[in-house]
Amino acid sequence: MNRLRQTKFIISTILVLSIFLSISLFGCSKDQQTSNNTNEYVMDPNLNPPGQFPVCKEKVTFTIGIPRMPQVIDYKDNSYTKALEEKMNCDIQFEFFPESEATQKVELMVAAGGDDLPDILVGMYLTDKAVATYGKNGMIVPLNDYYEKSSYYLKQVVEKEGQNFLNMITMDDGNIYVVPTYNKILQNELAVRLWIYQPWLDKLGLQKPTNTTEFKNVLTAFKENDLNGNGKQDEIPFIGSSTGWTASYFLDFFMSAFVYADRKSNYLYLDNGQIKAAYLQPEWKDGINYLHDLCKNGLLSPSSFTITLDQFNQIVANANGVIAGSFVHTEPSSLTVDDPRRTEYKCLPPLEGPKGVKYAVYTPSMPNNNFVITKTCKNPEAAFRMGDIMCSEEMTIHTRFGQKGVDWVPPEEGDKGAFESLGYPPLIKPIMVWGQPQKANWQNQTPGYRDYHIGCGLVGSDPLTIEGANVLPDYIAAKPKEVIGKIIYTEEELDTISEIQTAITSYLNDMTAQYIVGTRDINADWENFQNTLKNMGVDQLLKITQQAYNRTNRK
Repeated sequence: MNRLRQTKFIISTILVLSIFLSISLFGCSKDQQTSNNTNEYVMDPNLNPPGQFPVCKEKVTFTIGIPRMPQVIDYKDNSYTKALEEKMNCDIQFEFFPESEATQKVELMVAAGGDDLPDILVGMYLTDKAVATYGKNGMIVPLNDYYEKSSYYLKQVVEKEGQNFLNMITMDDGNIYVVPTYNKILQNELAVRLWIYQPWLDKLGLQKPTNTTEFKNVLTAFKENDLNGNGKQDEIPFIGSSTGWTASYFLDFFMSAFVYADRKSNYLYLDNGQIKAAYLQPEWKDGINYLHDLCKNGLLSPSSFTITLDQFNQIVANANGVIAGSFVHTEPSSLTVDDPRRTEYKCLPPLEGPKGVKYAVYTPSMPNNNFVITKTCKNPEAAFRMGDIMCSEEMTIHTRFGQKGVDWVPPEEGDKGAFESLGYPPLIKPIMVWGQPQKANWQNQTPGYRDYHIGCGLVGSDPLTIEGANVLPDYIAAKPKEVIGKIIYTEEELDTISEIQTAITSYLNDMTAQYIVGTRDINADWENFQNTLKNMGVDQLLKITQQAYNRTNRK
């Protein structure tokens, strides 16, 4: 009997172990299978191969969250929407966010768990930090596999732009979460330009200045002569603005005749791959002294540090005659089309400094985070294909200029383009006026890839645009050989440098204005100026920026 019980116990034990082992093996197998499914890309069976239309075999529906632009009369009955829906075989439903509070609205939805997020967010222009955080928290979908295996138009962009494009949209965790807006606009990259009133030069018998010394001499002549003939010494040789792009960049323009200076890069620049701060260099002091000399002699108006862009525009377009002899701007756009001064202001090349330095302020075009797919999207690969289509040349043109044949037409024989001299023949003859109420697109709030030939390919005869275009080769030749471009920081790096950079920017703006106007002397204060910046953490800022730059630009 005891032997029988012992045998039953052994058999029972073997059965239990067998069952436990089977369950364990099944569990491991399932886990392994899940892991493989997560890592191994399998195309959505409802999709046709990339490049074939429609994208979806069976119609799908997407909700798109987008800031509502007042210029768009109707988003649903819209030629851009209809073109997308036809190419996709989808139905688009819109969830509108207030234009000025769109990102805050998204933040609140994310904070609530993200379950109410629309399938796709468009036009939010999320910061890199927001993208990285949302990706880390699983609120938005990584797109690496889709870029590699499901893209058609974006694959062409990658092939054309190279690894640098991918570096600029890859977060520090190695994932790509966005379909970007990447508009390469040459005239915007070199928008900080110097303009001068040619009739005053002619009246004085002076040539266009080419360097800082000649420019000072010209301004002196502008000041000492009643060039507008009103019997008053009301001429302003040079005027700047404290606000506005690019009238407020006059400091950057003149400082770049001494050391490369660009506020958009926080006055950081590259020297043989090393990140440096312009304001730590002795040449910064030389540039400040030059501008102080202009200000002291009444050649640079001290109001340049206080007036707004609107006030600046009123001075340039003064109704009682010309009072502004020169200024820095993309172009004097405040002058109406029927104002004869519109053809009388001429664009000068970058000025050369006393040591032969001559840089054009260069702001490289960079991708913006404009399209993300949220965790609520049931068809993420199909949603990605929509972003991919938005980056086609056809849809990139549509999102800015409207429908071909309706809102714009190809150039006709005899049509001229402003940038033909730079090798960009006319491509688009606009009919729709930018900014007017329309239902032809989403007011340029979508992802897309616009290469130089599109932005420079407009038919037009505006004299200011042509004047600026004719001088662009001089600016192209003077742009720095090394450019920092976009840097992807980690969340920890951003947290560390944000406070440092904010403090430095505030201090730098305040002290620069005081040095130039003359309430403080940079020569007597130079050592204290440098020590204060170091105490604020500029060395740590440079170190972190360097390591993030190196990581972003890895091959």
